Amino acid sequence: MKKSVWTIVVPAITLLFIAGFLYVRRPFTVPVTLFYDERDLAGAVVSKQALQSVVLAMEFFNSRSSEFRFLPFRETDQDIYESIEHAAARGSVAIVGGINAPFASLLADSSRRHGIPFLSLASGTSLARSDDFVFRARPRNGGKELGLAAKSMGVSSYSVIVSGFAASHVQEFIRDFESQLGAPPRRTMVFSGNLNKHIEDFERIAKGVEAILLVLPDWLAAVALRELRLRLPGLPVFASNWAISHRTHLLAGSLGEGVLTVSFTPPEWDSQEHEFLRFIEETYASPIPPVILAMGYDTVAMLDEAIRRAGSSDRRAIADALAELTSVRTTGGTVPIDENGDLQHTGALYSLSSGRWIRVPGNNPASLRRATTSFRPQRGEL
Repeated sequence: MKKSVWTIVVPAITLLFIAGFLYVRRPFTVPVTLFYDERDLAGAVVSKQALQSVVLAMEFFNSRSSEFRFLPFRETDQDIYESIEHAAARGSVAIVGGINAPFASLLADSSRRHGIPFLSLASGTSLARSDDFVFRARPRNGGKELGLAAKSMGVSSYSVIVSGFAASHVQEFIRDFESQLGAPPRRTMVFSGNLNKHIEDFERIAKGVEAILLVLPDWLAAVALRELRLRLPGLPVFASNWAISHRTHLLAGSLGEGVLTVSFTPPEWDSQEHEFLRFIEETYASPIPPVILAMGYDTVAMLDEAIRRAGSSDRRAIADALAELTSVRTTGGTVPIDENGDLQHTGALYSLSSGRWIRVPGNNPASLRRATTSFRPQRGEL
């Protein structure tokens, strides 16, 4: 009798123990709200691709964690106050916004009011504050790095073609470029409205200069590239990171080859065997360039690190953990975070080559010259 009781009790206790263990280990949910660009802005495509990379990174992190699961929700960025209230009411522990960030003080005030951290994909100094809940994986715009590259190539005069949107971003990028090159632009053109009329003026604004700087979103940059190369094939073209998207080479064709830009992406992302890139390729075959996927990955890595430190989905604990971070472990190693809560990656030069954004090797005048003059237009494009 005793033996038969124990044969029942022992397995039952074992099952209860296993069930209890599994219950304790059950991953908790981490709701995160994403602010998508609903307006038809010039940089909306690049911004949406960056946010898509965040969602893909969340799925990647979910597949490799047994502790918690990211659960993304979508909100419009047209009414910041209302959208943040919706996110807070939903229980979101954080908000992720695209590159078209709203006014800095508005964003900081609204996120602080609800105690909800905001991870922004926007660059620029306006969001660089140490007393708010705004954190960024890509805080710099690359203008200074691009200006240094132009200077090392011996460029002393240039003209600028800009977008009529996001004036603060455009002005800051040009200032950063100018500060490192040591010379203001010879001429500036706003490329919007009647594009054909502006295209006719390309030779005029390029007269007597040694390079062109494009501060344009991807599709306008592609149009400008094509027309510049048809008229002035030997003129180096530099572009802000607004130009980086999956469709730049599709729109510009081989005439887009050799345009130079800057990305804050570690060398580890250059390999097609990168674990996250393999996950994307095997799961979705996504056309998003690795330099944009890296931005989404590092944004989620920041949030992942804070959640692990907080040990829960408590919003305030996660916000405090984000504020206390001094570094984040990414695929490029441990990257420091400054006093403003922003990651400090090192910028790298990239050029468009064979339809892909490729890191420029060597980072010296000779390699830069080769990169900017490597295009070979196809017969049908001439």
